Amino acid sequence: MPENRWWLAADALDAILDDLARTEALVAPVRHAGEVLFRKVARAADICRDYVNSLVPPKQFFLPTPETLLRYHFTGGQPVLDGDGADGPERALVLFGVRSCDVAGLEQLTRFFSGESLGHPESADGPFLRRRRAATILSVVCQEPGETCMCVCCKGGPALESGFDWQLTRLSKGWLVEVGTERGRELATRFASRLQPAGEDAVAEKTERVRTVVETFYRHSHRRVQTMAAGRMTSQGRLPDAFWADLGERCVECGGCAFVCPTCSCFNVADVAEAGAGVIGPSGGPESAAPGGPVDAPSEGNFERQRLRDNCMLAGFVRQAGGAYPRLSCGERCLTRFFHKLSWQFVQRTGALGCTGCGRCAVVCLAGIGIDRVSALMTEELVGAKGAGA
Repeated sequence: MPENRWWLAADALDAILDDLARTEALVAPVRHAGEVLFRKVARAADICRDYVNSLVPPKQFFLPTPETLLRYHFTGGQPVLDGDGADGPERALVLFGVRSCDVAGLEQLTRFFSGESLGHPESADGPFLRRRRAATILSVVCQEPGETCMCVCCKGGPALESGFDWQLTRLSKGWLVEVGTERGRELATRFASRLQPAGEDAVAEKTERVRTVVETFYRHSHRRVQTMAAGRMTSQGRLPDAFWADLGERCVECGGCAFVCPTCSCFNVADVAEAGAGVIGPSGGPESAAPGGPVDAPSEGNFERQRLRDNCMLAGFVRQAGGAYPRLSCGERCLTRFFHKLSWQFVQRTGALGCTGCGRCAVVCLAGIGIDRVSALMTEELVGAKGAGA
């Protein structure tokens, strides 16, 4: 089946999802306590279909926290490795209903953890890549942008050209299925009896639906990620220290923006005793589970080395072994965050903006300084500098 576009009836899609739920781990959006979350489902009927996006991106299925990297114990006061944290081979995972902005975010995470964006494939992260290689991505094109959605500004949607195995678009009748990878073609072969070649009318309807979403965004949304102006100001270092200091004063340092961002990947690593008491810090020396608490160098017991989600907007993330904080002020941490989101240097290194326009930071930011507002402030700085003849 060499074709890359297929038509799928609505009931046929549900039958495929039911089959996948029986044979693989099917993860899809579900509604729970008023929120849409990605969870494992047992059947297609459990999937939430009337949603814009989940508040939390599904990256936790690739970067779980805490994550055991290895286990060891002490014998005669010396550590002995018991093995890595993997509990057997990764089970095949099918992720259905992922929005384009999160697919684009997963592409960025894959480039980073594979070492591709750094030009160092030897530094590839094995646990992440094992989970990514075991996952099949069935994305669904957005057709009703939310109030904070900005993917159009960042090439993060509403539809994509890559990153998915199947990209599905709901049509007036049935679905258009676009196949993006060899794994997607294998899936199409598996369910060949339920797929029909897509006609030109189906492809044209998809194109028109995407065009309408983009037009609706530009006509009605007041939110923008000012990528050109913000990219110029961050890349050329043209924002004064006072700009970042003011932004740091507004920020409440909760870290919510980074925790819900589909491209953020900051983590910490700690050695945790089986009983949960005592942590070995990155320096190799003991730290207490609570800052300032007493510790003893371990010489017995069982331990796990765990990777835990962390956040570059939190002061503790940059604390060094000697106690120094290279980015002590919140304004300095804001500069680092937005440089990675908007600078041309980052685009050159990774091939894409560090922001996919999901808009989650605008939803959770208690200070009202999501990336749309910050990029607007950068634009005001640029316009002001031009007016002053700078």
